[in-house]
Amino acid sequence: MKKLICLITAVMMGGTWAHAGGFAQHSYSAAAAGVADAFAATANDASAVIYNPAGIAWLPGVTVTGGIGLYYRDNSVKIPAGIGPNDGTAPSSGHIYATWAPLDSRWGIGFGFVPTYQINNDWSSTFGAASGITKVTVDHAVFNGVYAINSSLAVAAGVDWYLTRATLTQGTSSFDDNDYATVGGHAALMWKPAPAWSLGATYRSGAKVTVSGGVNQEFAFKLPDEATLAIAHDFADVWRLETDVKWSRWSALKDMNVTAAGVVVQGNTLQLRDTITAMAGLTWTWYPGSQMRLGYAYDQGANKVAGYNPIMADQDGHRVSLGIGGVIMNSHMDLSYSYTYHNKKTVTGAYAGTYRDRNQALVFSITKTFD
Repeated sequence: MKKLICLITAVMMGGTWAHAGGFAQHSYSAAAAGVADAFAATANDASAVIYNPAGIAWLPGVTVTGGIGLYYRDNSVKIPAGIGPNDGTAPSSGHIYATWAPLDSRWGIGFGFVPTYQINNDWSSTFGAASGITKVTVDHAVFNGVYAINSSLAVAAGVDWYLTRATLTQGTSSFDDNDYATVGGHAALMWKPAPAWSLGATYRSGAKVTVSGGVNQEFAFKLPDEATLAIAHDFADVWRLETDVKWSRWSALKDMNVTAAGVVVQGNTLQLRDTITAMAGLTWTWYPGSQMRLGYAYDQGANKVAGYNPIMADQDGHRVSLGIGGVIMNSHMDLSYSYTYHNKKTVTGAYAGTYRDRNQALVFSITKTFD
């Protein structure tokens, strides 16, 4: 277990690459990834910290979930001269969560660390140096408190601490620095009105990230407000069906410019819309403590056709996932695979062309409970 935690910590120093709308990520744990992230009404391992912290109320004792993810992306654009690749790499990532809910208390707490936003795009071989290279990773540390109102209803609230690493080049201008001072907040609830039903809701506020660099340089952007509603129902004690809907306010992000003494030296104007992600997942508990999972998600892209900027190369996507989990050596281990097919998008303007995108993700998590 100690070796695994060390490995996860090391991997988390890299970014993640599993795009939802905008430059948000998905697949924060293997159990959730197996049902295409339709998990806010289930939240039955320590990744509840990120999906729905109110679920901590139903995790008695100490629960720790950690894991790693491997990601692959094939992104390109068709232009009159041929096919131009996105040369941005797809690094691995890690996640770790811990919760504590004493048996004799209504209160609980949780902590988590996972990359939740990332861009890694390099279109310079297609559009030249003026298009630039953009690498932005936002690591997310989460701190939660939860209160069980009764045996069927719990509420939670907490703090989101964002740690940002940014490297941007455009023409002869370059920027490379970090920010560790961005904070947001969130609230959540979980309600189980009947034995076979569960409802979840979460809201996470947006946050403005400002990264200050040398020579009076500054890179600022806004993370979106997010809201998720979820409902789950159990059938015949072995089947669980959940559906989630997530709204993200990407329209609040107007640009990702780099300025020097107030003058724009790297211009990245954006034309974004708010997005909806619809998720559905089916879990079959075929043996006590063992599950098989199937999921589907529709990820709406934030980029509009007019004014499309490949600094945020997102498109509408269809994600299909498979997962399996079981108890091994007194720990619960989960493994998931997902494939995302993005609809082709033909755009006009400075970066005209037909954009194509495919994603694959393999995620492994291990959960250990201490009474």
